Amino acid sequence: MLSILWTLVRRVVRRWLCGPVVESWSWAVELRVVAIRAFLGASARDRKARWELVERFDPPIPRALRGLVQVEAGSVASIPGEWVTRVGFEDSTVLLYLHGGAYVGGSPATHRQFVSQLTWTLRTRTFVADYRLAPEHRFPAALDDAVAVYEALDAEVVLVAGDSAGGGLACALLLRIRDEGRRLPNGAILFSPYADLEHTAATIPINAPFDYLPLGDTEPNVAYLGDHDPKDPLASPMYGDYKGIPPLLVFAGGREMILEDATRLVEKARADGVDVSLHVEPDMMHVYPAIVPNHPAAKRTLAIADAFARRVSRPG
Repeated sequence: MLSILWTLVRRVVRRWLCGPVVESWSWAVELRVVAIRAFLGASARDRKARWELVERFDPPIPRALRGLVQVEAGSVASIPGEWVTRVGFEDSTVLLYLHGGAYVGGSPATHRQFVSQLTWTLRTRTFVADYRLAPEHRFPAALDDAVAVYEALDAEVVLVAGDSAGGGLACALLLRIRDEGRRLPNGAILFSPYADLEHTAATIPINAPFDYLPLGDTEPNVAYLGDHDPKDPLASPMYGDYKGIPPLLVFAGGREMILEDATRLVEKARADGVDVSLHVEPDMMHVYPAIVPNHPAAKRTLAIADAFARRVSRPG
């Protein structure tokens, strides 16, 4: 904690002397990015402390949604997770949400506040899967869990969404169930998808000063991959064949390190004939709707996601 505090103090001094690192960033936005970067860097060095913190983490529903959205522990296909639902509504659309965390971190709790907002906006019953994480459970454990949950969902309209690693996992889910001849969801929403586990994006070094991801090098994500081929589309879905995949909506921040993961994935899907839309918020960081939920960019994103969900959920 002292190291994080010291990092914030240094950034305050730097901003006073030199101005904001990104012209449009408020004090609150810049300090939040710096604090998250410092926390992720510290937790990467002390995995035990990180796990203890995550296990204790139990954030409340956003103040504006208290009494409107409820969260209950549950499981689907023996995979634990959280159900997030709107109080007093019998929503028929089910959303499977896959959280981010580079396949080594994250949980339904870490994403509870953002998923609550998404559930309210999209009018869904949402299951956030607590899929198995690396390095204890390497590829394809997370994908196996996501497929098992998806197959057990019983609803006429099913959407899939995910952020970062969860966005990449959502794509891998689509590719696998398409190849296996299973029923596909109505559509998928991807927030800053982590689609290249080799870390070859040119935007990694370019945007490193503006983002919080702890990508100090460009080595592949061996914690999840082990010795598996990082170009396997089910691990790095940027390399996938998207023919026959349902509509995709992809969001990315213009200042995020893995921006090219999103743009290259979209280019590939579009070339394969998929109905795909890309929305890039110019000055935003990785998974910005969850990081700065009250920012106008986050509100625009939820409105776009709502319009997409309405369109793909129509009968026929």
